[in-house]
Amino acid sequence: MAEEKPSFCPRHPKVETRLSCGKCGTLICPRCLVHTPVGARCRECAQVRRMPTFELGATTYLRAVAAGTLLAGVTGALWGLLLFQLFRIPFLPWVITIGIGYVIGEGTSVAVNRKRGRILQVIAGACMVLSYVVAGIIAPLVFAVTYPDLLFLLVLLIAVWVAADRVG
Repeated sequence: MAEEKPSFCPRHPKVETRLSCGKCGTLICPRCLVHTPVGARCRECAQVRRMPTFELGATTYLRAVAAGTLLAGVTGALWGLLLFQLFRIPFLPWVITIGIGYVIGEGTSVAVNRKRGRILQVIAGACMVLSYVVAGIIAPLVFAVTYPDLLFLLVLLIAVWVAADRVG
């Protein structure tokens, strides 16, 4: 029986291998191979890439910022105009605040076609804070009434988390 000449991986020249890509025939070692439903492949033939849900580009971020800012402006204006009317009913301002977080997060998620990512979470959370600032600009007493209230600030933090969770 004739002895075969040892074969080495092109990416890892010190690793001896007898395995080759099922598509192109390139030698691959156990560290290079990618398991696919049709067998072992090299990285080029396996086309390793991220899921489309997590592939984000500049246009995705721009759409998220545009949608979040628009929603923050609209909800902040309504929030500022109606806040003192809402204080007449106990716990309603808290529910409304968390609801605004949900609306901003969901609107941002829809605008980016349900894509996910850490930066999208930051955008949605920042837009929730922007909504609070817009409410304070519309009705300056909003800051005077809500800022010293630690429980309301906790609810605002929950609303930021809800907004970020919708795109995360």
